[in-house]
Amino acid sequence: VIIKPDVAEAHRPAPVQPDAGGAPGGADGSTLTSGGPVVDGGPATPPTEKKPTRFTGAVMISPERPARDIHQIVEAIVEQLTTLPGSQVKLRLEIEADVPGGLERAKVRTLVENANTLGFIEKSVE
Repeated sequence: VIIKPDVAEAHRPAPVQPDAGGAPGGADGSTLTSGGPVVDGGPATPPTEKKPTRFTGAVMISPERPARDIHQIVEAIVEQLTTLPGSQVKLRLEIEADVPGGLERAKVRTLVENANTLGFIEKSVE
């Protein structure tokens, strides 16, 4: 399931509104506090929430329709990350292929030459 940011934001709970006295009110009319120390008659600023700073993920891609799967991943994940100020996104594509009948010498040469041309940083044929 892919969720668009505006839809997710619409489902976020509303912040607690202060009552007439300026403090957030509970459902029963009681006053809620952060539990922190009280300074100058009011609650201190609550500590800021530590936000996550890293996302990693791995997914299997269909060899029959890799372009479709990669396109969906780019739209749903990569674009969400690359649009964030200061984000540094790295993508890595790994390919594993088992060929029970073996690879002919010409096929091995083609694969290695293509991998070199495409800038593969790792490649092996066993």
